[in-house]
Amino acid sequence: MPNDQTIDLPVIGRAGSLQSVDETTRSFEVLWTTGAQVRRYSWARDEEFDEELVVSPGAMRLDRLNSGAPFLNSHASWSLRSILGVVEDGSIRIENGRAFARIRLSERDEVEDIWRDIRAGIIRNVSVGYRVHRFERVAKADRSDGGTRALYRAIDWEPLEISAVAIGADASAGIRVEPGDRNSRLNPCTITMRGTDMPQNSPAEADDTRDDPATRSEGPAPQAPASPAPASPTPANPTPAAPDADAIRSEERRRSADIMALCRRAGFADMADDLIACGVSIDEARSAVLDRLVESDPAGRTVEPAPAQARGDGAAEIAYRDAITNALLHRHNPGAHALEAGSRAFRGLTLLEMARHAIERRGGTTRGLSKMEVARAAFDQRATGYHATSDFPAILANVANATLRQAYAATPRSFGAWARRATITDFKPVQRTQLGGAPDLQRVLESGEFQYGTIGEGREVYALATYGRIVAITRQVLINDDLDAFTRLPASFGASAADLESDIVYAILMQNPAMGDGKTLFHADHGNQGTASVISESALAAAYRAFGQQKGIEDRLISILPRWILTPPGPRSVEARKQVTATTPGSTAEVNTFSGRLEVIEEPRLIPASGQDPWFLAADPARIDTIEYAYLDGQEGVFTETRTGFEVDGLEIKARHDFAAKAIDWRGLYRNPGAAPS
Repeated sequence: MPNDQTIDLPVIGRAGSLQSVDETTRSFEVLWTTGAQVRRYSWARDEEFDEELVVSPGAMRLDRLNSGAPFLNSHASWSLRSILGVVEDGSIRIENGRAFARIRLSERDEVEDIWRDIRAGIIRNVSVGYRVHRFERVAKADRSDGGTRALYRAIDWEPLEISAVAIGADASAGIRVEPGDRNSRLNPCTITMRGTDMPQNSPAEADDTRDDPATRSEGPAPQAPASPAPASPTPANPTPAAPDADAIRSEERRRSADIMALCRRAGFADMADDLIACGVSIDEARSAVLDRLVESDPAGRTVEPAPAQARGDGAAEIAYRDAITNALLHRHNPGAHALEAGSRAFRGLTLLEMARHAIERRGGTTRGLSKMEVARAAFDQRATGYHATSDFPAILANVANATLRQAYAATPRSFGAWARRATITDFKPVQRTQLGGAPDLQRVLESGEFQYGTIGEGREVYALATYGRIVAITRQVLINDDLDAFTRLPASFGASAADLESDIVYAILMQNPAMGDGKTLFHADHGNQGTASVISESALAAAYRAFGQQKGIEDRLISILPRWILTPPGPRSVEARKQVTATTPGSTAEVNTFSGRLEVIEEPRLIPASGQDPWFLAADPARIDTIEYAYLDGQEGVFTETRTGFEVDGLEIKARHDFAAKAIDWRGLYRNPGAAPS
């Protein structure tokens, strides 16, 4: 006597094949099911069974497919990027126990490679995901040992989507679920029991069912018999005893906990319930998470899921930190940092609220913690009983580094125009050689010999120096929501590093240090020291004459002219601009003879502590060395490092700057002590 049992089933998958392709409309026909019997297995009951789909209009609910169901990439239902195309409306047809559909592919660029492979016949397998609303369960005697195996015939089922898959009936494409809570993923399925000698098991009493490709029929599905075959009781094969229920529940709890922890670490907590409901193993869950990490990585990198006790550095982790960093930078300076789409969820949150979010996203809990305890946990998540490190120190470091480097880059450094930039590979003293001109060419008489000449040289020696400080971000900063404490302070630090460079370079001009020959940079013997004067036509003419009289190491005249005039703000800069600005003269006496020949650089560091305002001329550094400034190779600018504080209760950011400057050749520089300001 048949009886009914109602259970919950997830969405199931079946393989099919791809048929004809129409390149004009980017469409193709697929044979998405033949209803063939498929061998499945329930690990909870330790039972093999066969599943058969009845392919007929009366047994199939086709409304969803006929109304434009999605064509997916390997049954992936958690991302819009997984939608490759659509099932064309009304294209479903059933012929002789086989079901066909017409698929139209998307025109998105990311789908183009798949479309080419479909046209070339490389991608040819498809799979259908479906729900079963009613099974008819019968027994059949087809086991090699003479025993019986249950046959589940789906007499009321609903196809939901069609997918392109790598291998038909692949295990990873076997059972699929839909978004939502766990209850919405399962649908009620009524099973009508026939054959009372069979154990009353069902394929969905376990979460894990699998397709077996080795037992799948390749031809058309056999037509359903008019009535199921009666069971054949076999006394030699009694009903196997069910495994221990407590052991099954314990194993399921362990599997669920492992999958949830894996998804949280990868930043895909929304996938956890899907994978658990699918009944996948932990290895299959890792594979699914890795696939999504690769899909979500904008640079196309291959990213491994984070280990259990390490901070994840996958694309999802980077995107999360970048989103909060952008929200904080926007709050600090809305004009300079536009709020990005991914950061809107964090707009308006306090620092402490962001810290709570970062902790809980890692699997920690802030329930019952005071503000001070939350702040401590944000810097060291082990305070909440977890071994993984919190994201929040990295986020704060990102914000501090961004403001520091932005301020460093924005701070003006006028010496870059007239000084020469270099890089040095280490901290050892380096020698910069002043190469002289080539020796004079000598006349060679007929049958005479060419004579060897030498090139003179001079040397200047200097080495890199390291400058640095530590900026601390304490727990009090988080509790007080003091954003300026770790945006303005690092910004000031960055500006200070840039100012340090200017201080070092311009100090050379003002302090007039000794050169390699034992004489000061500006010296009468170097021919680059003028008579104190305002910036006038006659003073500039004298400076140009001094440049024209410069000789190289071989004591020959060299062709060097000034390009830059360097002045302190005030009367000297006004005089300089008047001399180099083009005017419309009324007579030859009013012509600005130096207009357009010099570029003015106004620098406050050239203001002396007392006395006269000096002014300087500099040649083009591409023509001859003037002052050389250098960075450590690979670390140009400010370099930062962070650590969770030990001396300071919070986060420490160390800024280090390796920089040096040295006057290399006096021939490219000229100084006039200047007249006292009026």
